[in-house]
Amino acid sequence: MPPCYFPVMTDRSPLYVSAVGIVSPAGLGAEPLRQLHSSAEKEMALSSSPSRSFPVFLVDRSDPRWNRWVEEPRLRRAGGLALFLVEAIHQALVGLREQARSRMGLISVFNNGSIAHTARFFAGYRGQGRRFASPLLFPETVYNAATSHAAAVFGLLGPTCTLVGDESAWVEGIRMARIWLELGRASAVLVAAAEEVTSVSLDAFHSAGWLRKGRAFRPAEGSAALLLTTCPQDALFVLVDAPASIPYRNQEELASVASRLACELPPGVPVYQTAEGSWLGPLEKALLRQMPSAGSFPYLGEAFAVSAGWHTIRAASLLSERRREILLPLWGSIHQISWLHLRCLGDAGGRRRTLPPSRFDEPA
Repeated sequence: MPPCYFPVMTDRSPLYVSAVGIVSPAGLGAEPLRQLHSSAEKEMALSSSPSRSFPVFLVDRSDPRWNRWVEEPRLRRAGGLALFLVEAIHQALVGLREQARSRMGLISVFNNGSIAHTARFFAGYRGQGRRFASPLLFPETVYNAATSHAAAVFGLLGPTCTLVGDESAWVEGIRMARIWLELGRASAVLVAAAEEVTSVSLDAFHSAGWLRKGRAFRPAEGSAALLLTTCPQDALFVLVDAPASIPYRNQEELASVASRLACELPPGVPVYQTAEGSWLGPLEKALLRQMPSAGSFPYLGEAFAVSAGWHTIRAASLLSERRREILLPLWGSIHQISWLHLRCLGDAGGRRRTLPPSRFDEPA
């Protein structure tokens, strides 16, 4: 039976990124993410076998800036995933007036969800019986919980949505934001992704064979956020369009799907490669070997849509007068592949502006 492809939509109107937020193993804010040094890996044990451990990339929660969420009532039982999400959104909203949030939408993107709270809830259920399973923990196990917390904490009154998927879900979130803006449902949209790493999720990666010796895959946690508008004023960079995302059903079908993606990339535009630690890395190198390279940064682990967000902001930092646009392929490691097209902004005279570092980071 020949491969079947679902209908896909290509959006042409540009989106402007006016602010970003980052939580990563490199630190808080975009500047640590762009610095050319590698973060130290840490060891984490499997929940099923504490004597076995594997390298992971974890967020440093000893940073004093995390203290600003200690007294937030809405977050008193929130786990790491919700805290990462809220912190990244906070960074993206710094300096924005409260009035601007009245019609601001929020699209969250997750893969594994709040694993820590889910594991604690079901451990109580199995160990003490269903009558003693904590009703305080159960709301935190829902995928939408972190999105709801963020919208409440920041007073976002526009539409909200939670998407679940691999790296390519980052593009789907951006596409949904574009639709909301074009239809006038929101005046601005936050697209934010978050992931947390626990010993339980490490067990899942181990069972799937992703932690086998010789594989570059390293689980990572953190968050990334973009504030998107249709107004170029004071924007950092522009997302030219949202191209077609291409689903695949298995590894055999992936090769032809990936070749199709490579053929759709605009020729001559530098490419920022993103599959270094993925099992898709060799395929990416083979397909893009004839394309000019936009450069790279040290490997920071794999966090699905969060990694896609990190790549977006890292690639945007490479835009300049001499490199005015960059292609960003996003190789979904589970079911779909896609790409983004980033471009510098031009002023009225046609000149390009570089990205000012101060726009990326909040002072500590």
